[in-house]
Amino acid sequence: MLAAVMRKRNGRLSPDRGEDTMTQFASDRLPLVIGVTGHRDLHDRDIPLLEQAVVSVIAALRRDFPAGDSETQVIVLSGLAEGADRVAARAALAAGAKLVAPLPMPLAEYRRDFEPGLKAGNIAEFEELFAQAIAAPVMPLRAAPMEALRDSKVRADQYRALGIFIARHCHVLLALWDGNEQDVSPGGAAEVVALKRDGIPLSLAASARECLDSSAIGPVIEILTPRMKHAHAAREVSIKPWGKEVLERQGGAVETLTHGLARGRNPRSTALPAAQRREIKSWQRFEALVERNRQFNRDAEALLRRDDGARRLEQSLVSFFHDGDAGENDWPDARRRVTELAPLRLRLHAMADALAQERGSRLNRNWKFVSAAGVLAVLWFALFAQAASVASGGIAAVLLGGYFIFLVAVLVLIVQSGRERHWSLEYHALAEALRVAVFWKLLSIAPGYVQATCSGALGADGAHDAQVDGASEQEVANAYPIEGETAWVTVCLRTLEGLDKPQGTFPHALDPIGHAIARRFWVRGQSVRYRRQALRQVQRADRHAAGAAALIVLSLFVLAPQELYLLLAGDRYGWLARAIVVLIGLMPAMAAALTIYCEQSAFRAHARQCQRLRVLFERALDLLPVELDDVTRRRARSVYHQLGRAAMRESAQWAATGARGPALP
Repeated sequence: MLAAVMRKRNGRLSPDRGEDTMTQFASDRLPLVIGVTGHRDLHDRDIPLLEQAVVSVIAALRRDFPAGDSETQVIVLSGLAEGADRVAARAALAAGAKLVAPLPMPLAEYRRDFEPGLKAGNIAEFEELFAQAIAAPVMPLRAAPMEALRDSKVRADQYRALGIFIARHCHVLLALWDGNEQDVSPGGAAEVVALKRDGIPLSLAASARECLDSSAIGPVIEILTPRMKHAHAAREVSIKPWGKEVLERQGGAVETLTHGLARGRNPRSTALPAAQRREIKSWQRFEALVERNRQFNRDAEALLRRDDGARRLEQSLVSFFHDGDAGENDWPDARRRVTELAPLRLRLHAMADALAQERGSRLNRNWKFVSAAGVLAVLWFALFAQAASVASGGIAAVLLGGYFIFLVAVLVLIVQSGRERHWSLEYHALAEALRVAVFWKLLSIAPGYVQATCSGALGADGAHDAQVDGASEQEVANAYPIEGETAWVTVCLRTLEGLDKPQGTFPHALDPIGHAIARRFWVRGQSVRYRRQALRQVQRADRHAAGAAALIVLSLFVLAPQELYLLLAGDRYGWLARAIVVLIGLMPAMAAALTIYCEQSAFRAHARQCQRLRVLFERALDLLPVELDDVTRRRARSVYHQLGRAAMRESAQWAATGARGPALP
């Protein structure tokens, strides 16, 4: 049955047919990425059971951890080695997932490992699956020249690099192995499982930053299976408890751990074993990550369903190529080139930017309603105070009820505004990081992994020439600040690595066209943008300060004297009630004043951030020459690199300090 489903799906476009990734899955959504590791020497009798197990796992992931709407794709990372890699790839394709096939080395050299292989028809099986991959990123060579790959140690290092790539770029790891953690080999199943569970150790990391960044640590789904070797391990195919099953079975343990963290206690002091604590935390983190992706995908779907959704998305794309001048005669050429080189990053940037603006508009609208409801509550209570002494009890009760309705409305709007602010900042941070990612790829700075094709072509300069300042800078995610609150952005950036396959010719050096586009539409455009934003934020802060002052004057010199007069004119036993009336009547005005003050402080802080970025981009514009030569090319590349890091750091800090939502566990 599985083979029949596979035959129906063999019409997929292969990586060597010149199709960009955007035509392969919904580019407006964040995918759910499953990494695969496992053993090569599996028993033939177990293959059908393993395929069924993989299909059931993918179905359960979609059911228990939905990542969004029906257009949200599941992507499987598989190196397509013999055994577990191919079993999982076949089953995932049959289940409707997309396949990305990262390679440990150039394709022509990688094929050597399958000739002849463990079983007959090995290379044909590889070619059939590889033809269905939507992308095939190649690991940078850790040794040159190419002949060095014939050395067993160098080759093992390349497989280890592949294992690190899969562990870091997947949300959850699927391991088809015997469960033997002691059988550790470079790039083997035991090592990849440990990398996903515990992160990269110092002995294997390209930089200390990779060890400190815990955003890639996540859960592992274990499908235990016997091997041809080591018969003392797993005896039959079985799936260990995972996901919701773990959290439901260990509900008391989860509650104990959660309460301990909330009260500031060290989780090590609890009675939970270390492995159980680690598993619980991994699935909690995965659940929070999927929830963020789901919210983004839902918002993207809702935006595109609106009548003006496509227009808003197009406006974000147009603003990406705005340099601050009225005339934009040549922006279509720039857009065409960027779209050819980074289609997925550009499209997701536009969506994140449009969603950030949408959430920001809702936030501003909510705060206007909060202010209006506060003022109406004050007026309604003043009417109640007057009616209480001259009107019937029924009218006074109605007025008092209206007062409390306005107070509830204020509370609801404040809570909703906090949520809108959180997502506005999250989407803004993602959009700004993707802006840097787009221009860095255009400038050949951390451009991502070179894509292999079925012909084995790697580009003129080879895979190892595409990196800048060491292997750790191969990914934009490794340049993003390590922030707990914005770890979701880091995960999103890492997810896109290796997926954004260019249509056109990818330049491996800083070319004049890319430099001209980046200098005009990134450096100059951002300097103009931040100058205008800083001025606008200062003006908004001044208006709110004036409004707060007017509100205080109104409360002190208009409402307060009136209530004080009623207090002095009351009878001997009514002074306490009148005092309470005065206090309650002033509370909404005081709350509104404090709210406006908080918002004023945010405006001032945002204005200062815009000023810092304006100075940064203006300075970079002065440093970057219009024309490049051999001397200025390397220096310009360094300026662009540092400029992108500084811009991402500013947006991450703003999101981390301003967001009210929880950080990933």
